[in-house]
Amino acid sequence: MTARHRGLALAASITGAVLVAVDGTVLTVAQPTLQRDLHASLAAVQWTSSGYLVTVAALLVFAGRLGDRYGHRRLFVAGVVCFAATSAAIALAPGIGWVIALRVAQGLAGALLQPATIGMLRAVWPADLLPRAIAVRTAALGLAVAAGPLVGGALTTHFGWRAVFLLGLL
Repeated sequence: MTARHRGLALAASITGAVLVAVDGTVLTVAQPTLQRDLHASLAAVQWTSSGYLVTVAALLVFAGRLGDRYGHRRLFVAGVVCFAATSAAIALAPGIGWVIALRVAQGLAGALLQPATIGMLRAVWPADLLPRAIAVRTAALGLAVAAGPLVGGALTTHFGWRAVFLLGLL
């Protein structure tokens, strides 16, 4: 593969992985506002994060196997499309039950994305350069997890809790 293909694969890998990671942490500071606006219980609001994270974690291995079988690029595209659709739907959700259900669906999309990001790198990066690409991706993930609450706080403060889900449309 050419350096251009490797660069595109790395950029897509980072984007997909960062999207899933940020979405795992961005909501934490928006939850009190979400709770107030939707008149939800604390337990219900906690499920908006837990439902997402449990779904991602539970389906990662299965999604990885699907990628091995049907192609990581295909699953990556499906994951991005589903992630964007669920993000938009959550931003428009009329109640906490909808937010929870859509967050679980978003977790499914996230599970499709995460293993596909590694699979795409493995497909185009030579074995001797692959650790470097994975290290760059992993560093970006670390920054994304740390930035999630900061971004979530800024968006919630200026635009409300629904804005944190618009990140999934970028």
